[in-house]
Amino acid sequence: MTRPDLPDKWHDLCAGFALGNLSPAEQAELEQLLAAQPELQSELRAYEAAFNQLPQTLAQPAPAADLEAKILQQVQTTLAAPPVATKRRTSPTVRRYGWGAGLAIAAGLLVFLGWDNYRLRQSLTAQQQQLITTQEKLNEAKATVQQLEREQQAVETVLASLQNPDAVYTLEGTGALDNTLGSVVTIAAENQAILVAHELPSLPAAEVYRFWVASEEDELMYCGQFTADEAGPIAWSLPDADCGQRSAQVAITIDPITASTESGGELVMLSPELAITNR
Repeated sequence: MTRPDLPDKWHDLCAGFALGNLSPAEQAELEQLLAAQPELQSELRAYEAAFNQLPQTLAQPAPAADLEAKILQQVQTTLAAPPVATKRRTSPTVRRYGWGAGLAIAAGLLVFLGWDNYRLRQSLTAQQQQLITTQEKLNEAKATVQQLEREQQAVETVLASLQNPDAVYTLEGTGALDNTLGSVVTIAAENQAILVAHELPSLPAAEVYRFWVASEEDELMYCGQFTADEAGPIAWSLPDADCGQRSAQVAITIDPITASTESGGELVMLSPELAITNR
């Protein structure tokens, strides 16, 4: 909660210290505040612990730099391999044993040559099928590499945005979640919010957490919903550009997944700046 003996922006000073973007004047102001109020050291450590976990939900493994080159080399090696030569049998010398023997030998040669031609066609078909399969795998590998590159670029963009977030809020649990603490970062350029919370329980399938931001009229505006099935940072999309801007207060409620977004359900987390009324 806000204390009368602390400056209004002590939350921003702690968040800026955790992100490493304080100006020299702000750094000096924070040091004076900590010297006067040593108990704020625990709050500062909580900020640092929360923000150290943020990149873990965004980092994605980058593909090996030589992945595509290895695939292309394998395809080129397969295509450059000489075809397996088919050894033709040398036809025996045909002696004149009469018309009947000559016709029998000629018929046998025709059968042999037909079978040999059939084997050649089968070998060619197999090589063509192998080429098609290899090309398909190559296309799939290229698509995978391109997808990973897009994901890596998106991650790098979000990580860069985290260096200068549009708003940072601390949250305190209320009611059944009075032991829960957390921090929320909003990034307007990405229409995204990220929550780091301690001891945030998972919900039944029919319920969700909803995030609310104070409007100019001091009412709570719906700004997205999320679940907490896994431990660690939680990210979700902001439905409105105003949700990413700095606000007087934010809150989290538990609502039925089918409930209207015009008003919130049970209030479970609240930033301590002001006391406002939900619609």
